[in-house]
Amino acid sequence: MRKFLKIFIAVAILLAAFAGWLFGYDEARVRALKADNGCPGCDLREISSLGADLQGADLIGTDLRGATLWWSDFRGADLRDAKMSSANLWWSDLRDAKLDDTVLDGASLGRANMRGVRGAGAQFKLADMSGTNLSDGSFPRASFYRAHMLQAFMTKTDLRGADFTETNLHGVNMTGANLAGAKLAGASLTGTILASANLTGADLRGARMADVKLHGADLTGADLRKAELPLAKMAGAILRGANLADANLTWADLTGADLSGANLSNANLATADLTDAVLSNANMSGVFMDGATLCRTLLPTGMDNSNC
Repeated sequence: MRKFLKIFIAVAILLAAFAGWLFGYDEARVRALKADNGCPGCDLREISSLGADLQGADLIGTDLRGATLWWSDFRGADLRDAKMSSANLWWSDLRDAKLDDTVLDGASLGRANMRGVRGAGAQFKLADMSGTNLSDGSFPRASFYRAHMLQAFMTKTDLRGADFTETNLHGVNMTGANLAGAKLAGASLTGTILASANLTGADLRGARMADVKLHGADLTGADLRKAELPLAKMAGAILRGANLADANLTWADLTGADLSGANLSNANLATADLTDAVLSNANMSGVFMDGATLCRTLLPTGMDNSNC
């Protein structure tokens, strides 16, 4: 027992020494930052601290590239135009911070709390944002190109014109998000919740959307060419004028959906549920509908009740 206790104490000392080496040598600089309420435009590359208190700090234009600031408090901080590429902010609290035009390419923001953040034009290209909470924030024109956002939260977030090209959005909760004009070509949206989301004019070409939840969403004029939507939940969705050419909608729930004027040429609607759906003036050339449920379905040729 005594031998085990000695080993345990030795390991604890070694771990404490390692933590001090990794996070402790910049504590004085961090304290000075806080005492001066920030350091706008300063060169703080590679700064390292665990649980830094930078609440409300002025860090406009500050260079924090490669900084290691796990579990840090940036609540209400002003980080506009800051350079934070490859920074590690894992589990940090950034609620209500200002990130307009901030560059966070390749940064690690896993499990960070970013509720209410304002980040117009911010750059998160190739960033790790798994489990990150961006709900109630505003990120118009921001770039999340190829970011890893597995199971993130973006409910009621303003993402107008944002770039999510080839981004991993698997299992993300985006209920009520505003994605009007957003770029989501090639994105992974498997199991993603987009209920009541605004996707008007969004680019979803080739997006992988199996089991996506789009009930009540507005996809007016959206581009869904070659999108993969098997088992998609789209009851009551608005798809007026949407382009669904060559899309895969097998087993999709389109009950009560409005597809008037949509382009469904060569789309696969096998076994889809089109009960109460509206497809007036839709382009259905080459559409595959074997096993589809048609009940009170308004087709371009008139009402179809063949499966009621």
